[in-house]
Amino acid sequence: MIQRYVSWSVIAFITVLGIIPILFMLKDTFFDAQGFSLLGYQQLLKNKSLWHSFQNSLILAFSVAFSATLIGTFLGILLSKTSLTLRYVWFILLSIPLLIPPYILAYSWYALLGRESYFGTLLFGFWGSFFILFCVYLPIVILLISLFLRQINPRLEEAGLLVCPWFCVLSKVTLPLLKPAILFSFILVFILSIGELSVANFLRFDIFPMESFVQFSAFYDFKTATLLTMPLLLIVAIILSVESHFLSKKNLHLRSYMHPLTIPLGKLRRPLLGTVMLLCFVIVILPLIGLLQQITLESFIHAFSKASPALTRSIFYASLGATLLSFFGFLTAYIVVNKTTKGWKFLRGSVLFLFVISSIVIGLALILFWNTPTTNFIYTTPLIILIGYLIKYLFLSSEIIALKLSEIPQTYLEAAKLTGASHREILWYILLPLAKDSLIIAWIIGFIFSLRESTITMLVTPAGYHTLPLYIFTQMANGKESTIASLCLMMIIATLLPLFALLYYHKKTKGSF
Repeated sequence: MIQRYVSWSVIAFITVLGIIPILFMLKDTFFDAQGFSLLGYQQLLKNKSLWHSFQNSLILAFSVAFSATLIGTFLGILLSKTSLTLRYVWFILLSIPLLIPPYILAYSWYALLGRESYFGTLLFGFWGSFFILFCVYLPIVILLISLFLRQINPRLEEAGLLVCPWFCVLSKVTLPLLKPAILFSFILVFILSIGELSVANFLRFDIFPMESFVQFSAFYDFKTATLLTMPLLLIVAIILSVESHFLSKKNLHLRSYMHPLTIPLGKLRRPLLGTVMLLCFVIVILPLIGLLQQITLESFIHAFSKASPALTRSIFYASLGATLLSFFGFLTAYIVVNKTTKGWKFLRGSVLFLFVISSIVIGLALILFWNTPTTNFIYTTPLIILIGYLIKYLFLSSEIIALKLSEIPQTYLEAAKLTGASHREILWYILLPLAKDSLIIAWIIGFIFSLRESTITMLVTPAGYHTLPLYIFTQMANGKESTIASLCLMMIIATLLPLFALLYYHKKTKGSF
């Protein structure tokens, strides 16, 4: 009874915080001062300039998703199944663009290329937006492919090796088994790309999410801004419905219970190693060089003194957000893995939906729902920021913890029940100790993503509570280049320090996760 009560309480809590505000915003688009009206949608359909930006968004998202899925699948196999030297080091380096705010990566390339060079002119527009988003979302595909490779039974590949070499086994056995994972990766990157705002905003590329942001920030037209988020919401809903229909019978939960076979590279080791090193140099090292060439010691000290209050707030908010994400991530993972209630599918679908929709949709929904006299104690305080962190990144925390909970043998729980242990005792004395590593990792990942969040905080942050990403974003409008570069470097350092802590903890525990 207690287990069911807690499960439904968590579902209700996430529904109130995340789903109901979006439904509230959806309902608001169908009504005006006179009552029910479709006039806004009629005007939306007639606006040709909006359809042009919508087309740009679709082309950009498809290009990023296709390229990232193609190259990420290759790299995922290379970095998780082969004998490549230092493969985990390359994976960590390639993951860095995902962990920093995307617009900082865009600014880093601007600092390197400028605007007058040939490549500098290419940077501002479609090709620059495409390249930056490709760098940002490539690690997602690599990670997903690496995790799903662990679900492939090594005996299937061993049987294939009896009759043909590894290349044949990859094409005939491994890749066909990876098709659901490849499709899921493409869908995820497509949805994330179509909702990303900050990169195209900095690189002056006309995309659809910018229309909503401009209506809200420049014209203070909240009605039109919410109306312009509806196509994005519709695309996400349709794609997730298709994904759920075609992949519902596939095991797409991230579970690690098998170690893949290792592919010997032989003579290909050096060429492939050189290719990966070159990719890491281009994606990670070059933009860092661009930042460093604009920074002086004086500019960094000056920027730090100006931004230290915002940095302190960012770290504090991110710490609180990470704690909430770990707590509710554990409860969500427990409900989903153990299917404690019939609503577990709704819960997992909800947190996935909230993760993939554009941050501008979440931000506007939170404003519309919480900006009332009754709920002002939430809207005018940092609580609104924490709510944004929680509903946006709960999917990440819950999946990390679910990965560990799914490895715990059911015999442990059954033995505890036979001895008369209650659900609370099983949770406290068995599941929590066994899931300790995943909770720590979920906290660090939650901290990093909360720290880097910019769009939601840009929309909902109350006056006087601005975070470092928001401070950097405002400085980009009229600040000195040396100051902006110093602030970006501060943000990168603040993001990478927790990553190094995670790597140290992983090494200390000998990779037990």
